[in-house]
Amino acid sequence: MLDSFRNSFSQVAIRMHAFAVVERAFRFHRQDLVDLLFEIRNLVSRVYPSATERIGAHGLTFFDSEKGGTISGGICFVDIRKNHVRLRFGRGAYLEDPKSLLKGDPLHMRYMDIASFETAPWAEIEALIRASADQIGR
Repeated sequence: MLDSFRNSFSQVAIRMHAFAVVERAFRFHRQDLVDLLFEIRNLVSRVYPSATERIGAHGLTFFDSEKGGTISGGICFVDIRKNHVRLRFGRGAYLEDPKSLLKGDPLHMRYMDIASFETAPWAEIEALIRASADQIGR
């Protein structure tokens, strides 16, 4: 039952889903991690109001569907892991990261793990999301 519910969302990409739809999709995850996901979702919505949102089994993907797919038009991916939320950038290697928050592939995909709402560097996260959105179409 749960798999069919998740699969029904995995191919749906619309501007922004209703809050209740996203909340329902992640109702079996830890609430503190879902709160992190929603805060990042709010940042994306503020930075790039026309972003397309795709719900996956373990997170959300944000991109500009008019300029490409999840990589060429990509803004970020937000994945709920066991004890943290992972914020990934498909072209993260090209983002300015003055505080060296991003880890991973030095050629393309970069990510940061966020363990709690209180310790998250929110200003830097917003700056990274903005920089990623600014790269779309380049």
